[in-house]
Amino acid sequence: MQTHTLLTHARFAARQLRGAPGQAAIVILGLALGIALALLSWSLVLDTLRADAGLPAAERLATLEWQVRGPGGIRTDWYSDVPSVAIYQGLREAQAPVEAMSRVLQLDLAMRVSADADGKPRSAKLSTTLADADIESLMGLHAVAGNIAAALESPSGLVLTESGAEKLFGTRDAMGRSLTIVLPGFEDAPGADNQITLTVMALLPDASHNGFLHRYEALAGFNSPRAKEFARQEGGWFLGAGRLLARLRPGVTPQSLGELAQHLLDQQPVPPGLPADFLKGGGKPAYLRSMALLDLGLHGAGSQRLVLQMGALLGATAGVLGLAMINFVNLWSVRTLRRQREIGLRKSMGASAAALALQFFVEALLVTLLAGTTGVLLAWWATPALGVLLQHGSDHSVLAPDMLAAAVLICVLVAAASALPLASIAVRVRAAESLAGRSHSEGRAGRWLRRGLTVLQFAAAALFAALTGVVLWQNHYTGSLDRGFKIENRLAFDIAFGTPPEKANALLARIRRWPEVIQASTSNDIPGRNFASWYSDFIGPRGERVNLRTGMAFTPGLLELYSVPLIAGRLSATHEAEVAGNAVVIDRTAARALGFASPEAAIGKTVQVSPVYRDGKPVIVAAVTEDMHLEGARTAYVPTLMQPLTELHGGAATVHSRDPALTRKHLEELLATEFPEEPPQLLSVRDQQGLQYGDDRRQGQLVVAISAIALLLAAVGIYALAAYTLRLREREIVLRKLHGAGPGAVTRLLAREFATVAGLGCLIGLPLAAWLAQAWLSGFIERAPMGPLTAWPLLATLALLALVTLGAVLRHLRAAFALRPIQALRG
Repeated sequence: MQTHTLLTHARFAARQLRGAPGQAAIVILGLALGIALALLSWSLVLDTLRADAGLPAAERLATLEWQVRGPGGIRTDWYSDVPSVAIYQGLREAQAPVEAMSRVLQLDLAMRVSADADGKPRSAKLSTTLADADIESLMGLHAVAGNIAAALESPSGLVLTESGAEKLFGTRDAMGRSLTIVLPGFEDAPGADNQITLTVMALLPDASHNGFLHRYEALAGFNSPRAKEFARQEGGWFLGAGRLLARLRPGVTPQSLGELAQHLLDQQPVPPGLPADFLKGGGKPAYLRSMALLDLGLHGAGSQRLVLQMGALLGATAGVLGLAMINFVNLWSVRTLRRQREIGLRKSMGASAAALALQFFVEALLVTLLAGTTGVLLAWWATPALGVLLQHGSDHSVLAPDMLAAAVLICVLVAAASALPLASIAVRVRAAESLAGRSHSEGRAGRWLRRGLTVLQFAAAALFAALTGVVLWQNHYTGSLDRGFKIENRLAFDIAFGTPPEKANALLARIRRWPEVIQASTSNDIPGRNFASWYSDFIGPRGERVNLRTGMAFTPGLLELYSVPLIAGRLSATHEAEVAGNAVVIDRTAARALGFASPEAAIGKTVQVSPVYRDGKPVIVAAVTEDMHLEGARTAYVPTLMQPLTELHGGAATVHSRDPALTRKHLEELLATEFPEEPPQLLSVRDQQGLQYGDDRRQGQLVVAISAIALLLAAVGIYALAAYTLRLREREIVLRKLHGAGPGAVTRLLAREFATVAGLGCLIGLPLAAWLAQAWLSGFIERAPMGPLTAWPLLATLALLALVTLGAVLRHLRAAFALRPIQALRG
């Protein structure tokens, strides 16, 4: 009997949907977007918080993180890359209370094979992890083939993942095959010793995207001579290189391991050449902490970004799903009021309140199940795009059984929450009055509830729209800052470290011969990209220590390429004289900070350096430029010192062209020929600089997408409110018109209703948006001129919502003007 009743309700619910396909589509699509966001958010939460939960004795796994000092004595954010080689050795010598421990150094390595699956030579760059043999037990690795421990302990062994084997050999059948691998070094002229031959001794399943080891493609040990040398080069106590993973003995806390590691670090001498400014205010040069592996997602290095992403998605999910539910309730309430005779007939035939509630729940459940099915498909389709947007690879498919079960649960909960106010309207319908043709409203409480829900819709739309304006404005501003050099019509690409200078010079010579090219040059980084920041102390004529930004080395032509004017001094065409004389270039503010009366007074003068800067040899000022702001918008400006060189072993190349499109085409062909393993990414200098703002841009894109959805749903909400208001007041409007009221009076009547709702929504949403905007902007040194408390984006949002409201109610205004008295008075 119950099954028959449910089927009857379901058939009736399907007829209701077919009776209003437009409204049904709007509601289903809105709910589908909310459910899709809910599934994607839950997938992100699982990836972040449960990525390594299945590891053996996961609760006893711990890793180390550290903070270092910076200009002005600041303490940086926590970093996951620590002096892993030195700490590993120190902890072993101190007999640390651990059962197993491994260093983890990750880098991209070029690999070559003489014959792939088709018998042809092949090369590829694989994401490679160097680790100790304990990594097998720590991470619970299980080989598809071969022996992992033997491979890591062998001087010639290598482990590949299945995708790594396919990438390099063109097949997963790679056991026992040999390959040539190139290890990086810090020598000035890397040679053939960097090339070693290894043998594939084990195969692994593909790694998790979000686990401690990330998505590696190859795994190697430290027992080959070149790997040992590489570890030695990375072995300084104050050089952040790699991570450390340990399984603690039972009863040992991560805090005790961190205290032991800090004690070992404190015993080391202060790094020579550390700027005195870095220790301003006292304290240690660096701070270590140990953290349980399972706590990294919420509290580890970089967790603020992940928590922000999770919070943004969860907030968006709640907002979109809430807006969609409000639209569902509002639109279906109007339909429920139109069904009063049907409801009255059911009640007169003995239908109880519980039976009516069940009917409306089944109707709502059908809607949410249709929305849930659509939402699952939307989430599956959007997973790759969201991965690119958030730079996050997903390990939990939205089509997995647990995710589908979660989708069904969401559908049931949304159906129950949405059916409750609809059923309450139905329960209050009086059978006799409805059958007699006298309409019944939902009552004052219901009307205020509906208005309150619509206010929340507008508040959410105002919040998202205002934040969108702030983020987009700030992102545009940071991307167009004047940094003291020109970047238009300039393209740039990276040259791999260790590339012989002869090859780089020949490459530049070919590029310079192209007719459209104005200049081409190299530097160790693209100006303003801010990939690495180096600082050192210098002593000018007054004898005071001055902290300057260093690390910008460049070859001939770079200053001219970026249109950086020399305001004093000059450089030779080849930089040979500057290299021989140990000369440097400083900017105007650096000259002033060093104590020179003018830029001209600095030329030819000697500046003392710290012991670790260029072997402690004093430098000569060869030229002074206008200030170059190499920092990003989040970092305070520090005066700059640059080093002119004749050649570089890698770095970045920049090309200034009269026809960037043509040069881009030529460069893509040239780079594919010169670097067949993995051609470097070719971007405009503006885009290269923008890489440091990748997270900001991706957050902006996410906020824009959510804002568009929120505005659409808010427009539907005000549309539903307009329809409902017209339905309730059609007799009043007719009577007013019969008594001489014109279109203006009717417009003012409806406008008061909508203006109040929109105004209250803005009053709630805009102050919250201003507070969140200020919190986000607090991380920037350079801020866009948005007015006090970001007033201009808030006013723009107010205007946008006014337009949305006007567009949503225009149709109903026209309907009100065209309302025929006889129709309204007949009910």
